[in-house]
Amino acid sequence: MPPLDYVTGLESRGALELLLAECLDGSQPHPETSRLLLAVVIVDVVGLKAVNEQHGFLAGDSMLRTAADSLRHASERTRLLARLGGDELVAVFSGPTAEADARKAVAILRNKSLKPLLRSTMTIAASPDSPSALIDRLYASVRGQSGQGGEE
Repeated sequence: MPPLDYVTGLESRGALELLLAECLDGSQPHPETSRLLLAVVIVDVVGLKAVNEQHGFLAGDSMLRTAADSLRHASERTRLLARLGGDELVAVFSGPTAEADARKAVAILRNKSLKPLLRSTMTIAASPDSPSALIDRLYASVRGQSGQGGEE
């Protein structure tokens, strides 16, 4: 397993890619439908670059740790928590309750009073059809495009 992200303590992008590759191999399909049940929540820490430029990287790292801690507390039944890169954190949920678990995490994050400190956007991409469709929506949401999962 790749090492943890040193700033957030979350899994690295490499661990995320390993999990998604495992899913692509078909090792995690739902037994009744042979479909993959995954949901992904992406937290984009908006304003991180400005914080880094105005207050330094230690302040930006603190902001990332706050976001990671919030995601950890909101994601009880997660399969994986990772830092996708830069200012993007990801929670991956699997199984028959994946989408409900992801929506619960989003609701918890939205109810936290971190808005002045942590402005974030979250996307849920649930893929009952195929893992490749999930990955397409994941990367589309990171690029700011609208994926089938839609923005939350």
